[in-house]
Amino acid sequence: MFMIAMIAALAASQPSTQDPPTPDIVGPRQLCFKYSSFLLNEGERVVDVRMGLEGMGIEVAGPRGSYSIRESEIFAPASLGRRTQRMGGTSYYRLRGPLRYAVTGRTDYSPARDTLVLWLSGSAFTGQPDDASIYTRVTIADPAPLHCDHRYLYGWDVALDNDE
Repeated sequence: MFMIAMIAALAASQPSTQDPPTPDIVGPRQLCFKYSSFLLNEGERVVDVRMGLEGMGIEVAGPRGSYSIRESEIFAPASLGRRTQRMGGTSYYRLRGPLRYAVTGRTDYSPARDTLVLWLSGSAFTGQPDDASIYTRVTIADPAPLHCDHRYLYGWDVALDNDE
């Protein structure tokens, strides 16, 4: 019974530390997540947002097709494939098989080594060098000092509306 009451309370709560997970955000916009940020370009639109306790994701539609960005602090270790680029403290990897990109960097829970923070995939990616025009708009770094047009957070602190 306690668990049912807790789940109902979490479902009804609206954390004040983030924007509601509203889709139909049109670029250009700076989107901030828990451990990263993303620049939504002109002509791109967020069409879906999914929030959870251990991660979040957005679906973006744009002129090149659609793609998803998934962030979590508990992704299972995975083979990252071939590194395609490194910018600042963020590394981008292309995986073989179904085309997708992994994005790694240092976070407050992993300050001494890069960790997998994001997955990107979708029809907008072709495996060609111009995929970098999408994936390099993701930066792994504390987004707190940024001016964020929309901020999407997740985790128990957010669900319970605790200040970090």
